[in-house]
Amino acid sequence: MPSSDPITIPKVLKLVTTLKPYSILDIGCGNGRYGMLFREVFDLNYGRMDKDRWQITIDAVEVEETYITPVHKYVYDHVIIGDWLNTNVGSYDIVFMGDVLEHFTNWKYALSKARQSGDVVIVVAPNWQGSINQGAWFGNEYEAHQVELTPSMVGGKCVYANSKCFITVFGEGLINHRDILL
Repeated sequence: MPSSDPITIPKVLKLVTTLKPYSILDIGCGNGRYGMLFREVFDLNYGRMDKDRWQITIDAVEVEETYITPVHKYVYDHVIIGDWLNTNVGSYDIVFMGDVLEHFTNWKYALSKARQSGDVVIVVAPNWQGSINQGAWFGNEYEAHQVELTPSMVGGKCVYANSKCFITVFGEGLINHRDILL
């Protein structure tokens, strides 16, 4: 099951809760970590446990069907199985790309498509030389890193970076305020 460095969790949650979205698309949802966290902070923490009471739409796109568990089926409103580059979606307040952009050979197109689908796009990616060496995990070729990214390559507004990862945001609104910097 895919995963990522948990250091970004509080930073991503601060961004997302500050933006107060009504809809989120989680591209490459993997183990469903962020879907669960988004659902928790926007609905479950307010006692809205039943899907018919939820106030935020959280959808996902995942290329690997075997990753989908009962957790995904509960926390996401819809999970689209397929390659992001060949998937049609509507528009969202936030498109979240958590540790997924580096898996695309054509990462610029993947990012461009995300920007067309979201008012705000949040990208979390590895920020260390050698991340390109990650090959297939458990025989899954989609897990291989195809490109070594840097904040300057990706663009947008880099709101967090360390020697392991970075977070870049595209879009207008609250992300322009100084207090959002992590």
